[in-house]
Amino acid sequence: MKDIISKILKEYSENLLTEKKRVKFHPRTVSDLEYVTDLIVSKWKDKDDETPLVGRVYMEDGAGDKGFIPIYYLSTYQNEAEVQIRDNEKPMELGNIFIIVNPDQMLNPNSKSIYNTLYHELQHVFDTNTTRFRSQKNYGNYSHDSIENYYGHPYEQRAYFNEVLEGMVRGYKELIGYYTQQELEDSLDSALNFFGKGGTGDKVLRKVLFGINSEEDLPGELPHALKLLYLVKQGNPDSWNMFLKMLYSTVDEIRDEIKKGYSEELTEKEYKKPRKMSKSYCEKTSCKDMGFSQKASCRPYKNCYSK
Repeated sequence: MKDIISKILKEYSENLLTEKKRVKFHPRTVSDLEYVTDLIVSKWKDKDDETPLVGRVYMEDGAGDKGFIPIYYLSTYQNEAEVQIRDNEKPMELGNIFIIVNPDQMLNPNSKSIYNTLYHELQHVFDTNTTRFRSQKNYGNYSHDSIENYYGHPYEQRAYFNEVLEGMVRGYKELIGYYTQQELEDSLDSALNFFGKGGTGDKVLRKVLFGINSEEDLPGELPHALKLLYLVKQGNPDSWNMFLKMLYSTVDEIRDEIKKGYSEELTEKEYKKPRKMSKSYCEKTSCKDMGFSQKASCRPYKNCYSK
């Protein structure tokens, strides 16, 4: 019976490579990740890695196992982030995995890029093909020595696809109430046209893509998220159909969030609900020094989501 269950879980894990929807983490995972991101930003600014362990993130992998993943910040680490195994003599399962991160190795270190990097690494944790079901068959030629062997490898293509789509979901949700519902709906249509047919994306899509990593929108520049997608497509052109399928379902998800956000008009009474951050904190703290939760909590007092 144990062998049968293991076979079923392994077959399920292999099916991740042909998935049609993005991986949506458990709400607790997202909440933990936002919290840990804010802690890392604070420690990184102070170069405080005397106590490397920042926190633990709740995780459920693709086979249904549950656990907590320790996150460490090391200012001397030579990579952006990486999933590591504690004991090489034991299976690479949730209880035997941790993540190290160093924002200084990122192209544009900030709260969003740190969140995205950790989100990417957690995608590897979710994908049991990269952990306990790793084999020579699915590992193949995975390496950093070429675009094909890295960005084109199934491990990275699904992680990058999910990372960018998560950024788009969060980006459009941030703009609810800033643009009209119709503007956001039209922008989603332009996203499908841009990615699916090579058409032109609108200004809102451009804002979302640059906003994924809090980049400055400079003339002639492409957002980092788009560069990543192009690298994956270059490394494995056949993977693009998978991205488009995931994009279509993600656009439907965003549409639902937009409709939900505009279903009721915000009133002063709703704004007066207890907030996590006080008015004085919001007014005296710069937006660039705030994390996700602080910006959301301060929305009634200042708009950190400028056009």
